[in-house]
Amino acid sequence: MTTTVIKAPARFIAVYAIGYVGAYIALITPVATTLALKVGELDPQGKESSLGLIAAIGALVAIVSNGLSGALSDRTRSGLGRRRPWILAGALGGVVALAIVGFAPTLLVATIGWILSQLTLNWVLAALQALLPDQVPLEQRARVSAVLGIAQQVSPLLGIGIAFGVQAAGGGIGLMFLVPGVVGAVLMVVVVLVIRDVPHEEAGAFSWRAFARSFRIERGKRGDFGWAWFGRFFVILGFAVYTTYQVYFIGDRLGVPADEVVLTQLYALLIFSAVLTVSALVSGRVSDRTGRRKPFVFASAAIVGVGLGMLALTHTLPLFYVSAVVMGIGIGAFFAVDLALLTDVLPDKEHTAAKDMGIFNIANSLPQSVAPAIAPLFLGIGGGGNYSALFIAGGVFAVIGAALIAPIRAVK
Repeated sequence: MTTTVIKAPARFIAVYAIGYVGAYIALITPVATTLALKVGELDPQGKESSLGLIAAIGALVAIVSNGLSGALSDRTRSGLGRRRPWILAGALGGVVALAIVGFAPTLLVATIGWILSQLTLNWVLAALQALLPDQVPLEQRARVSAVLGIAQQVSPLLGIGIAFGVQAAGGGIGLMFLVPGVVGAVLMVVVVLVIRDVPHEEAGAFSWRAFARSFRIERGKRGDFGWAWFGRFFVILGFAVYTTYQVYFIGDRLGVPADEVVLTQLYALLIFSAVLTVSALVSGRVSDRTGRRKPFVFASAAIVGVGLGMLALTHTLPLFYVSAVVMGIGIGAFFAVDLALLTDVLPDKEHTAAKDMGIFNIANSLPQSVAPAIAPLFLGIGGGGNYSALFIAGGVFAVIGAALIAPIRAVK
């Protein structure tokens, strides 16, 4: 039978956000900081290319893991429901995988551990994202999306803060991977213990042919879903060219000593997260009240482009922190409204929500693969280390992402 979704209570939203924080502490802390430090330790001479290769491989694994686990989650029948088993298994598996990366003696072992971490932690993401269309009604989605967007973007701040604390206490890179992973897993388990799945109609037997067909872009809601996917892909690609190389940018371009890079990154994230929180809450509330999504996506993506343009001109720490303010405004508004826009155009939220949200999350994962692959093309202009060219390209990608939202018909 079909279940009518009632207003999501504050308790559910709070626990839901806690799960997001846990998942992204475990997953994004390495992407933002510790993976670059680990690769730099194992391969100091070729760190840029090695980081790009490992990140690209991991992102490709994330693509498959998200879509496939989402489709299987839609069909899971267990005492824990259909979302919670994937959250629990992914959280526990992710801790083991992150430990493998952190204590890896070679790049090969680190790559294997990173593949496993992307595989398991993306089980969590696919299941968590499906809870939004499962249990949050249309009129609440932008506000809840704003909370989730804040959780997602504040998580690296918490994760890097934990990693810095481990480093300051004398812990090595291995513990800088493991401790945030354990903290994240504990928060993900809280979701499993508190949230209950809601019943839905049977999704039908799994079919590889049907799964492959679901990636096609067609007319109607499926077409709108496709435009939303490509819009997010390009905006995230613009942001990813910065986040992937942030550690090296702070050290190489800004001249920050190696032992102060993590602390500098932490300061920037504090500024970014504070501004993002305000931007997301305001944008989400106004979007829900007006019923409009696209104007907020257009404006926020443009602001992200401006922030990346400022970074292209940045050679000093003060301007770097000002750029963090601009990026916080843009990313906060974007994540608050774009996820709500996506759930508005899901082709069939009753039967295939997790699968479709998993496919949509590829628009978050794939840029992590594409960015390291294309970054050397821009960094190499003029002899190498050309961060200006890289960030200008990122700004162009963000503007393209905004333009791709325009053809969507199901939302204003």
